[in-house]
Amino acid sequence: MNFSELFKVTSRQCSFSPDGQYLACVNQYRLIIRSSTTLEIINLFACIDTIDTIEWSYDSRLILAGLIKRNAVQIFSLDNPEWKCKIDEGSAGLCQVHWAPDSRHILTTAQFHLRITVWSLTSKNVSYIKYPKKLSPNSYVFSLLKPYMALVERRNDSTDHISIFDYSSNWSMIAHFQPNDLEDLQGIEWSPIADVLCLWENSYEYKIVFYTLDGQLLNIYKPENDRLSLGIRCARWSPTGQVIVVGDYEERITVFSYLTYKKIQTSFEPPQKLSSGKGYTILKEEEYNLNSQEKNDQSQRKPYSSSAYSSSAVSQIETKVSIDSKYIIYNGTLQIAPIKPDLDRANPRLGVSSIEYSSSGRYLSTINDTMPNLLFIFDFKPTFHLAFVLIQIQPIRCVKWEPKRDHLALCTHNNRIYIWTPQGASCINLPDESSKHKIDEIKWNNFATLPSIALIGQETMCVGFIGS
Repeated sequence: MNFSELFKVTSRQCSFSPDGQYLACVNQYRLIIRSSTTLEIINLFACIDTIDTIEWSYDSRLILAGLIKRNAVQIFSLDNPEWKCKIDEGSAGLCQVHWAPDSRHILTTAQFHLRITVWSLTSKNVSYIKYPKKLSPNSYVFSLLKPYMALVERRNDSTDHISIFDYSSNWSMIAHFQPNDLEDLQGIEWSPIADVLCLWENSYEYKIVFYTLDGQLLNIYKPENDRLSLGIRCARWSPTGQVIVVGDYEERITVFSYLTYKKIQTSFEPPQKLSSGKGYTILKEEEYNLNSQEKNDQSQRKPYSSSAYSSSAVSQIETKVSIDSKYIIYNGTLQIAPIKPDLDRANPRLGVSSIEYSSSGRYLSTINDTMPNLLFIFDFKPTFHLAFVLIQIQPIRCVKWEPKRDHLALCTHNNRIYIWTPQGASCINLPDESSKHKIDEIKWNNFATLPSIALIGQETMCVGFIGS
């Protein structure tokens, strides 16, 4: 893997364009557009204040800069750099801003989620949508099949409703229903292959329901023993739409079928002990002195490394680095010591916080907040089972799958990038001149000819290029 030089970035604001041609980075009030391959500056746009968030349009021709403190949004065009647009929310305030999939409408959410404003860049019309409910990450989701948006509403009578809008027809409402089976809706996911919505209850009750767009209930699931059980933390449809995987606050993983919308098999619960004899591979990160690696190898456990992401070329120029790390296949039993959550906090760190699919949908990675150093990797073939457990020295900050291959990258707030594939895994150090760069977030380039990945820290970033 080859690495670029470090570039300055503000608050980790860095993003590849959807078509893979450009890389946008924020440096205070400046928005810098680079070529994703040569990293040469193509455009530089100046905003009226510090940029808090950026987002590319779906067609990669426009980019917005959200100035949350100013309650304003500035939009820039790559085709016509002289064209500029500014949206001012004024006294209503601004807490979120996103593109619609048609790349010609922008949705801004007012402070306290009082309303959503739809701004048209073509007709300059403005539309208002009332009653958006405050949800994380958003109160609305878009369909991948049709020009539809589903919005979760919280009406004045403290009831939740779902409204479906057609953004190709002037944002007209085409359907509306009330999910009577839920008292406090906390999440919504749209199936990638059907007009089906998955909804779930708040953290105090485990309940998940499936609805069609016209409000027909397809299935409702609650634990069979009806015991007191904490609710759902996150849910994700697979890329193929064949299953939806649900992670809850009690750290269980449950798989539901898209045919029956029922649970496929018994929920997976993380083991209290990791054992190499249970059918999964344990990969444990270990640090070693690079200068004395050949002198003493007390462990007879073999390194588990991938030739596809060999770091030997990097290591040759890193003669000053004395500490390196590698994965070893651990044979034996390890006792897991979960972090005890602070239950006095409003939102204690608890449950399954991350569910990520590989590009083919065959593999699935999860992270539990009480075990932040462990990454669980599941395999759907021949049946859903735990296949790998990665044990990191430091807590995992970010996990992302490569867009075109079943390869995974993760970072742990140090100067290493960790790569896992079904054939092997590697710990790759940044070059010596970037040794102080702490990686907190990673983003793959979705459509690059050769895989490339942005390695983002709080104030600096670089790009890693992976050979074929």
